[in-house]
Amino acid sequence: MPITIPSSSHPPQIAAILCLDFDGTLIDEQVHIHPKDVTILSDFPDAILPVITTGRDLRSVKSILQAHGIYQGILFPLPGVFMNGGVAYRPGEQVCFVQAFPAESHAALVDLAQAFPNTAFTFFGVDSVHLVNPSSFARNLMKAHHLDAQETRPTDLSGEIIKVMVLEPERSPMRNIKHYTQSLPATTATSLPYAFEINPPGITKAATLTHLLETLHLNGCPIFAVGDAENDLPLFQLAHTSFAPTTAHPKALESANYLVKRNQDGLIGPILEHISSQL
Repeated sequence: MPITIPSSSHPPQIAAILCLDFDGTLIDEQVHIHPKDVTILSDFPDAILPVITTGRDLRSVKSILQAHGIYQGILFPLPGVFMNGGVAYRPGEQVCFVQAFPAESHAALVDLAQAFPNTAFTFFGVDSVHLVNPSSFARNLMKAHHLDAQETRPTDLSGEIIKVMVLEPERSPMRNIKHYTQSLPATTATSLPYAFEINPPGITKAATLTHLLETLHLNGCPIFAVGDAENDLPLFQLAHTSFAPTTAHPKALESANYLVKRNQDGLIGPILEHISSQL
């Protein structure tokens, strides 16, 4: 698809949007960011606006970036779509969109966690993460992935829930949980082999990104997107050009326009070179 110069409906200095997924894309399995990507994120080209588009919450993204020396001691300066589209922020951590589960779905998800007491569930609010049915596997993941989760009984969950993530390393219970959720009004995606994510119906990274760009007066600006999993596929469909690391989920590999070998020159540099050539 040809790339067009953005219209006058948004600031002329922004020539393109680059949507950056986090897990499996910007960070590897050890939660490391390539040194070259750290350098670019610390001084991003003015003409290209990075937008974080992730299943994570804002707090864990900030924690990982700050551990790499990025954006320390300041409000998060980038716009972002978090929790697979459940929450969006303008620069400076200004919430501009939130979509929680309605009460009936909330109750059904609590029942699901109770029906599978040996499987860990994480319930995400805007500013909180609750770990239900904690296991050593889930606790280790929480620590490794910079998720500050409070261990909670299903019956004690309160407040709005934006996203639920099921953490289950065994195939059989995960398969049963996925089957159960087919009857729920929800958007679901497998983000990692052991992670199954559940959002309210109609909530995707792409849908919420569209709303975010409208609030920033950037609608119509060409979108480039990079991701590695099922929850990135709607974003790939929205983007002018899509990218995936060579380690991505097979569906992402099939859907992306270009593949990037992240371990060589990092992820962002080769993509920025491609964007510059298209603009």
